[in-house]
Amino acid sequence: MITIFEDLSIETVFNNLTVGIVISNKEGSLVFINDLMTEITGYSLKDIKTVEQWFEAAYDDLDERKEVKSFYEQKMKRGEDYNRTLKIKTKAGDKKYIEFRIKPLNNGYLLANLIDVSKKVEQRQKIEYLSFHDELTGVYNRHYLKKEIDKLNSSKKYPVSIIIGDLDNLKKVNDKFGHLKGDFYIKKAAEIIKSSLRSEDILARVGGDEFVILLAETTRKEAEKISDRITTNFEKENHKNEYPADFKISLGISTANDESRDIQVCYELADKNMYKNKKIFF
Repeated sequence: MITIFEDLSIETVFNNLTVGIVISNKEGSLVFINDLMTEITGYSLKDIKTVEQWFEAAYDDLDERKEVKSFYEQKMKRGEDYNRTLKIKTKAGDKKYIEFRIKPLNNGYLLANLIDVSKKVEQRQKIEYLSFHDELTGVYNRHYLKKEIDKLNSSKKYPVSIIIGDLDNLKKVNDKFGHLKGDFYIKKAAEIIKSSLRSEDILARVGGDEFVILLAETTRKEAEKISDRITTNFEKENHKNEYPADFKISLGISTANDESRDIQVCYELADKNMYKNKKIFF
């Protein structure tokens, strides 16, 4: 009986699959690449003729290439399936996340399936990012701050200092000029505070107009220097006269010198000190 497969070549079948296909032989030469593989990565058999050339083309970073290649070779040596999602460089120079499924076949041949999962990975990364970051300013949020405070409580990296800042005129700006202008104040405040900090310091927005700075292994004196730097930078910005209301922030500091003071208590004291300073000027 005549079947449909007599009229179809294997190449036609592979080129109509919804996954990229690569086949290599026991010498490590690539013997087939389907159209979707070329569409996903940009590479055809004219560009890459061996598995080694694939590693060189797809991975710029030498350490990353070495790790990926080593893992691949170990799996193939043991005759095991290879399932992994990796970021590669396409022929055009773009970065894509590819899910690889490689299966050893008879006579040393390998069949590799490739699926472009870039959108799925990027969506997951965005969700993870938003779970720890404030959407308006891009700085960390309350959830991340709590996690870091818990971590510091366990790590005993004393002294720990906390600075809490509260924008002084945000309500006035929101009421008089609208929330878009208020959002501008908040974003600008985050920029100024962040530019005043060290790379290791943690800045979080925990409320409408409230920011918290977590300073590990930082003495009270060092925290005061950082606080003064923030105040100075706000004053410089305020002197530009580009704002309909004074652009100022009230700050409070507290330091836990050792584990006898819980960092959460330190947080509460910094908050109280911030409100004391706010009352002095209002």
